[in-house]
Order: sequence, then structure tokens, then C-alpha cells
Amino acid sequence: MPTSAKLVAAFVFAVTGYLVAEMLRATMPEGQPLNWLVQVCVFVPMVVGWRIMGKLVGKNYGVSMNSGFYAIVVSTVSVLLVFSISLMITKSRRLQYDGPMDALVDVFALMLDYALLLLNPYILVTIVVGGFIGGLASEWAHRKFE
Repeated sequence: MPTSAKLVAAFVFAVTGYLVAEMLRATMPEGQPLNWLVQVCVFVPMVVGWRIMGKLVGKNYGVSMNSGFYAIVVSTVSVLLVFSISLMITKSRRLQYDGPMDALVDVFALMLDYALLLLNPYILVTIVVGGFIGGLASEWAHRKFE
């Protein structure tokens, strides 16, 4: 059921994802395709904000900040997983793996490679602050409109 807390959480996390995607454009290696970067970095945090953060409101602001941080970590790992699986499928179509287990193990290595791109301090601060603001804003919306 749609609530104001879910709507606010989805919006704040989508904006955070957009900001991180725009910051990532500058740090991506040369020749890296950026076709779906913004779309995935906006859609996945929006769904996580709606489904996870929207349900974790109703206690107090401190708990909501913690829940916002939890939700942003879940969305970050989910985005990394989506991009890693996509690259693994591309590499497997080029027959670069010896078997299916090699492909599955490589997903986690690819996630680590992509996670290293997030170690820029500006990106880390944006992710953490976005999670905290998402938690606070969704708790505020829950108290204000429900």
C-alpha cells in the first residue's frame, strides 16, 4: 500500500542514486560503456527505498537514520550486483569462462572491482549522507502525513 514515507524514501534514494551515477561518470575508466548507468543507479535505489525504507519507519529519528543507512547499503550492493551480473553475461557470451562456476565466482570479483570505484571520498559521503537524509525524510513524512 502506498504511503507518504514510501514515496519520500523512494524519491530521496532515487535522487541519491542519480547524484552518485553522475559522480561515477567522471571516475569510470576510458571506453567503459555508460548506457544503463543512470537508469540502474536511479531505479534500484528507488525500489529499495520504497520496499525496505518505507516499511522501517515509525520509531524515532535515530532508528530511521540507521534504517536509511541500511537501505542505502542494500541498494549499493544491489546496483553492484546488477552491473556485475551484466558484465558476467557479456563475458560468458564471448566464451571467456571455462564453466558456469567460473562465471559465478567472477561475479563477486567484478563486484569488488566496481566497489573500488566507489572509494572516492565524495561518492562515499554522498552515499552515506543520502542514506541518512532518506531515513530522516521518510520518518518525517510518516509523522507528518500519517
